[in-house]
Order: sequence, then structure tokens, then C-alpha cells
Amino acid sequence: MTVTLLSQAPDVTSLKLRHVQKDTALLISPPLAGHPGPIFGELSVCEDQLYFYSETAQSGIAVEYPDIIIHAISRQDGQPNIYCQLDTGLFFPNQELPEDDQEREETVTELRLIPRDGGALEGIYMAMNECASLHPDEEFMAEQEEEEDGDFYADPSDEAELNEIQQAALRHLESVFEPPTINGHAFEDPVENEEENQNRHQ
Repeated sequence: MTVTLLSQAPDVTSLKLRHVQKDTALLISPPLAGHPGPIFGELSVCEDQLYFYSETAQSGIAVEYPDIIIHAISRQDGQPNIYCQLDTGLFFPNQELPEDDQEREETVTELRLIPRDGGALEGIYMAMNECASLHPDEEFMAEQEEEEDGDFYADPSDEAELNEIQQAALRHLESVFEPPTINGHAFEDPVENEEENQNRHQ
């Protein structure tokens, strides 16, 4: 899998578009050389790839869905956006990466898509969900099948089973996302609540 840096606007006229969002900012971390801040342009959620292009910056990106290992709605720092994390080791050609090998190994590419219209987040997210479902990660599916056939299972939520890099990544993701809410109240796990109630009555 690869991620592509675009030097001209993609021709999406012959592609199956699921969503187009103009007036959208793209923030890449680590940043692209010459673009330390957000790039403003147009987002195109197509069935084959995710495209973003800025006429002003004369630059853009194309990303295949299996390369996006996480995408979610984030409201961190009061700035609603679509947060994406790319697979480990995937970088754009001119990203400003750490020179230190250890730091580079721990670095992951993060994208934040920030539409001017905050109400468009749900539509973008659902379109990306639909497109991602058309491109299942075959390598991941194969690994899952191997784990199901094995005798050992590690709970990914148990930090004791994670290495230092994975623990740092988990803490970072927990800081990015808000817990889901229902009518303004934090969603509570009914299974955990039932266990707590049983413990109180014992």
C-alpha cells in the first residue's frame, strides 16, 4: 500500500463519489515540507481512494482506505474534525520526519480533516465508512483468522500486554477521542454497570 502526494487536481469525474466537501482544511502530522499549518481545499470521498486537493497550495493527497487504520469524529480542543491515522511506516514523500531512528519508528502519520461546515462531519464519516467496507484489509483479516485458530488471546485493552510504543499510542488515542454521548450524557457500558451493581449487593 502507498500514499500519494498530488501535484495536480485529481480527475474524479469518472470515479464513484460518495461525498464532496469544499472549504475543508487538511492538517498533516508530521507536516509536509513547506506546509507547517493547515492546507485549505476540497475533500473527495471516492470509492477507490480518499482525495484532497488545494488549488491554492497546488498540492494534495490520495490515500487508499486499507492504509487508514483509524478514522473517527474528534472534537479535541473544541475543533470538530475527522481524525485519521495511517498504518505504521506510511509517510508522504516530503513529510518532515525525525532524524533519530527511534523517534522515527514511533512516529505515525495523522490527518485531520476540518470542514468549515461542522455539520458535515457525520456525512463525511459515514461516506468513509461505506468506502472502507469496500476495501477490507486482507492482511489484517488473515492475522485475525490466525489468532482465532491459536490458543492464546491477549486483551488489547490491557496495557500489560502492550509494548511501550503501543501503550503510548493507546494513551494518545484516548486523549484524542471523546466518549460517545446520549442526550448530552456519557454513554455507560451496561455490562460494566451490571457487574458493579452485583458487587454492591454482595
